[in-house]
Amino acid sequence: MKKISLYINILLIFFPAFSLSYPFTGIYFQSRILGLPFLIWYTLISKKHINKNLLVFILALLISLIIPVLGLLTNRIFSLMDIGYILSFLYLIVFAQAMGNNFIIFINFVKLFTLANIIYSILQTILMNIGLETLAMIHSNLPVKIDSGYVLPASILPYTFRFSGLFNESSPLIFYLCSSYIFLSEISSENRSKNTFIIQVLTLLTILISGSKYSYAFLINYVVIKLVALIEEKNLRRLSYVIVITLILYLFNQYFSAILSSMSETLPAFEDRKLNIENSINLLSYLDFLGNGFLPSSTGESGGLDAITIVVGGYGILFGMTILISFLIWILLSKLKNKPIFVVVYILGLLSSGSFLISQYTIFFTMIYVINKQYKISAFYLNDSDRKDSLIQS
Repeated sequence: MKKISLYINILLIFFPAFSLSYPFTGIYFQSRILGLPFLIWYTLISKKHINKNLLVFILALLISLIIPVLGLLTNRIFSLMDIGYILSFLYLIVFAQAMGNNFIIFINFVKLFTLANIIYSILQTILMNIGLETLAMIHSNLPVKIDSGYVLPASILPYTFRFSGLFNESSPLIFYLCSSYIFLSEISSENRSKNTFIIQVLTLLTILISGSKYSYAFLINYVVIKLVALIEEKNLRRLSYVIVITLILYLFNQYFSAILSSMSETLPAFEDRKLNIENSINLLSYLDFLGNGFLPSSTGESGGLDAITIVVGGYGILFGMTILISFLIWILLSKLKNKPIFVVVYILGLLSSGSFLISQYTIFFTMIYVINKQYKISAFYLNDSDRKDSLIQS
C-alpha cells in the first residue's frame, strides 16, 4: 500500500503543465501538489526521521512560512504564490526523503520521464510542421498560454521548433533534460547499461537541436569542464581553470557587444531575457527588507523569469539570497563526481527559470539528494566489508 502512494506521486509529476485542479476550482497549481497528502502519509507510516541532508530545504520552508506572516505588518504583497512556495518546499522535503529510500524506483522514473519528454517533443515538432500548432500545446492548460493563443516559436535549425515537451516552455524542459543527462551519467559512470546509454544519447541530441539559450550555455560549460577534467595533476588542473576562465573573460571583453547584438537579432527572446536580468539587478536597489511579494512570472507581471526577480524580489535580499546561496552551498558540499556541472545546471536554471514552484527544481534537488544517500550507503558497506576482511585476516 505504501508503494501505491509513491506511484501516485510519480504519475502526477507527469503533468508539469496540465493542472488537474484548474478545471474544477479555477485555481492553477501543478498537479504534483495533489500528491502531497499521500507523501506525508507515506513518510509518517514509514516512521523515518527527516534526513539531516534535507535541513537546507527545511530552512527554505521556514523562510517561506515566516516572511508572509511578517509581511502582513508591512507593505509586502501576500498572494497565493506564497502558499505555493510553502507547499512546494514541503513537497520537495517529503518527495526527496521518499525517493532516497526507493533508489531504483526513482531511477526508473527519471528514465521514463526523460523518454516521455523526448517522444512528446518529437510529436510536437511533427504537429508544428503539418500546421496543427494548437495540438502541440494540448498538454498545457496554463490560462495565460491558452488566452494568448501561444504556439511554439521557430528554432534556429530549419523545420525545428522550441519544443516544450510535457512542460509549458522550452527552458524548463531543457533544464530537466540537462539534469537528467548528468544524473544518468553520475549513477552509470561505473556500470552503464545499454538502455541508459541510449537514453543519454537521445537526451543529448534533443538538447542540441532544441534552440534553447540554456542548452547552448550548458553545452559550452560541459565541454570546458570535461576538457579541464582530463588534466589529472591537481595543480595543473587549477592552472588550466585559471587559463580557461581568463580566456573566456578576454573573449567576452573583446566580442561581448557583438555577441549580444547578434543573439538579440537572431533570437528575440534572448533580448527579452537580457533585459529581464538587467532589470532584476536594478530591482535590488529598491527592495523592501521582506521583499515586495510574488507576482506571476507567466504573465510577465513579475518583470522577469530569473531567480533574483522572483525569489529575491519575493523574500527580500537577506532571505531570498539565503535560499539561493544555501542551495548552492548544499550542492558544493554534496558527494558528486560531476559537481561543477551540477552547479552549472543550477545557476543556468536560476537565470532562465527562477521560480521554485516549477517541478524541475524538485526533481533536480531530489537527484542530488538520492546520489548523496547512495554514496553514504555504498561507503557504509565498503567500510563494513573492510572490517570483515580485517577480521578474517586476523
